[in-house]
Amino acid sequence: MTFHNSGRRRAAILALTATTALLIAPAVAHAASSTTCLGSSTITYSPGLTNTAQTVTYTETDTLTPCVSTNPALNSGGFTGSITLPGASCLAVPSLTLNTPYTITWNNGAPSTVNLSFTDAIAEGIEQVTGTGTVTSGQFQGANATLVWVYLVPDPLQCLANPGVTTQVGTLTAQVTGI
Repeated sequence: MTFHNSGRRRAAILALTATTALLIAPAVAHAASSTTCLGSSTITYSPGLTNTAQTVTYTETDTLTPCVSTNPALNSGGFTGSITLPGASCLAVPSLTLNTPYTITWNNGAPSTVNLSFTDAIAEGIEQVTGTGTVTSGQFQGANATLVWVYLVPDPLQCLANPGVTTQVGTLTAQVTGI
């Protein structure tokens, strides 16, 4: 009789384990989506930055690779964009910019548009620009994003005369974390 009861207990435990696995499996399937990327950033200024304030076209090309993602098909991304900066110069004070759209095009063809707010800090010859915000559309919609660019501050001697500072190259780290 004891053998028969332990068999029923074993069957009940197996049934409970299978039911629990079925209940837990959907939660695992809907785990938070995220990606973390390293990369590089190249900025060009036209005309070049000098110590004299002027209107400058700022073009940025960012390459995000390698990426580690919860989406195994996603392993790289990129951004290219241009804006006009009135009053730009080597002497401009770092500032805070709010709600700037930044669209990453991923290698799988899906974009992510992030609405970023930027801070810009310069210390000991290093400029660090940090953008934080929310993915407003595309892949990872609703996720939080943090992007950090690091550049060497341009050589002050380049700022003294034309053509000025025409390029900056730096590193980029991007992290997108879903909910």
